[in-house]
Amino acid sequence: MEDFFAIKCRNCGGPMYSHQATRSFECAYCGSSEPWGEGASDQDSIVKFRHQPLQMVNGLIKLPQVSRLEPPKESDWYFFKPYWRNMSLTEWILNEDPATAGEFERATTVSIPCPFCGAAFEGESTQSVFECPSCGNKIGATDLLQPGTFSKYLSIGTGSEYIPDQAIPCRISEQQARANARELVRQHPDIFAGHNVEDAISNQMILAYAAVSLADLRIIASYPGKKLQKETLVLFEVLDWVYPKTRMFDLALMNLLEPWDFSAVAPFDPAMQEGNFRVAAVEAFAKDSVIIDNLALKIAINDAEEALGLSKKSLRTWTYNVRKHTSGLMLVPIYYVDRPASDGREGEQVRIAVNGQTGRAAAVVFSETREIHVVAPLNSNLHLSGESTVHATPIEIRYVKSPFLHEIVRIGGNGGGGNGGGSGAPQAEAKREGALREEKIKKQGFFSKIFGK
Repeated sequence: MEDFFAIKCRNCGGPMYSHQATRSFECAYCGSSEPWGEGASDQDSIVKFRHQPLQMVNGLIKLPQVSRLEPPKESDWYFFKPYWRNMSLTEWILNEDPATAGEFERATTVSIPCPFCGAAFEGESTQSVFECPSCGNKIGATDLLQPGTFSKYLSIGTGSEYIPDQAIPCRISEQQARANARELVRQHPDIFAGHNVEDAISNQMILAYAAVSLADLRIIASYPGKKLQKETLVLFEVLDWVYPKTRMFDLALMNLLEPWDFSAVAPFDPAMQEGNFRVAAVEAFAKDSVIIDNLALKIAINDAEEALGLSKKSLRTWTYNVRKHTSGLMLVPIYYVDRPASDGREGEQVRIAVNGQTGRAAAVVFSETREIHVVAPLNSNLHLSGESTVHATPIEIRYVKSPFLHEIVRIGGNGGGGNGGGSGAPQAEAKREGALREEKIKKQGFFSKIFGK
């Protein structure tokens, strides 16, 4: 990579910036735009939402899914076993995607002469667009900055099929992501004590675009009844929920980064992305049903405990329905810190991530005996559109009559009490508050620890 050029406006000579939504470079001064050129991704794949309201009959909710309630089963997929989950992202790539590992290993540091101010600075040979630290202008690499030229070997994932052609653009700078991660650590010093997270945040944080799928999630679960009741039924809904299409990043941690705002989804071409980043493509070996089972069950037990005071250990039976949105496959930006260099407290591992769109920071700290989830609150000034991830307030329901008609007993968080047949729907709200949860992990035998079975 020898030739560099200034990304500047032909009209006024000002700096131009890559704009994913319009697939062009736009001038910050006069507003002129320059199309990326041939090979740019098609815009026809933007999400088409398929929301399905609850079916109401004379004030009662019709829920035929109740007939399919089954006891939850612990996933037997090997990826959830400690032996495999304990691998760092680097170890995963080395073991299961050696071609990508080799591509990054061969990456070199290059010196870039700024065509604007004449200063020289350094970047990675895998980058296409650079920013001069002296004048802040953009510089492109001639041999890489062409639509569709991003090397498939720079996308990580076992059996990767393809890179989605749309994404939520990254709005949070690396500097801000580090600051948000440090603030999360500062707020919970006891949880991160004994781990050199400051060094990891400063030196190991990477920006990655992770493949996800977008859907609406509806869950029904039963718990032990009170007094003479045989059971307590609870209805959950998560609108515009994403679940990972790659195993490369900690699945539990990915589930903590919501909400995402999907009004911002735009065409994506990796060659036009700025800075040094990774792309986790769609994996052929990622099992949708297993990933959804694992994450949806966590949503049910945690939301029921928070909103209705039901013990997460008492869930008896459940079922769920996933309604996928059309063209709902996309990439979401995350800043990721995996396994600090000095990992020194009772075999615990720390993983921290920051939502590249909203800035929300979250972390998982886990060992063989316990797992802690920490989520920072959202910025109070953050505005989310109507097409964002929201958790409907869980509601307790009771069977009334055939066919599958139920009344609302109480809405979570309102102190209990019936409402005389359910005259209102639960309020759907984004998860704005922070959270701290600790879970005990079931002990495993000797061979399970070694082989992950």
